[in-house]
Amino acid sequence: MHIHMPKPPQGWRDFFGEVAVIVVGIGIALGGEEMLASWREHHQADSSLIAIKDELAQNLGRMEARVRSEQCITDRLNQIAVYIEPKPGTVPVRPKWVGRPQIWNMQTSALAAASSYGSMSLFHRPEQLAISATYVAMANFAEAEKDEQWAWADLRSITEDRRLSDVDQSDLRRALQRARYSEWILHAQAKQALDSAAALGVEPDLIDNGSRSVCIAMDTPFDEAVRQSGDPAFGEPH
Repeated sequence: MHIHMPKPPQGWRDFFGEVAVIVVGIGIALGGEEMLASWREHHQADSSLIAIKDELAQNLGRMEARVRSEQCITDRLNQIAVYIEPKPGTVPVRPKWVGRPQIWNMQTSALAAASSYGSMSLFHRPEQLAISATYVAMANFAEAEKDEQWAWADLRSITEDRRLSDVDQSDLRRALQRARYSEWILHAQAKQALDSAAALGVEPDLIDNGSRSVCIAMDTPFDEAVRQSGDPAFGEPH
């Protein structure tokens, strides 16, 4: 049996030819790996953008539901103002119920996930700007909601069985102004978010107006108002 030994390269030409084949093979392998990594990154970015748009649609739906409830909020604040400072010669009836605006939580998990994956840097610049502006408006919306709820907590004190002192009236006037300012901020931020998201082609989800708490008549007994508010499982604050 004959054993054929590999022949050494015949001169520099053959040597460099073999080296070139090896280099090209390595380059193809590395290039293929880079292409695969790039494809994975862009696939992840596409998935992240879909998740962000879904999250924005949900948040926008909640903000739009807030806008639809504004008439009840404005009417209630006007009713409270009349009670705090009644017309001369009138004795207002103490309300049994004040209620509160619905709290709408803003979700940010899809944005956080996209940031952790590094997907945000792969979005087109207009998309990045629109996403950022929309989430900023939503963060401002959530912050204004907190202040609004504290103002309404103060306003609910008018249901207590006691005479309003001058100090009470002064505190209630401030709470009323805080509530009205919060209402304005929330409307402005909702509009800002809706306008910014429009550049992404995102439409708000259809969500109902939530709790009817602030729309229930002020002469309604507390327990009945809680029942009518639509969320008796959690109840309502006094």
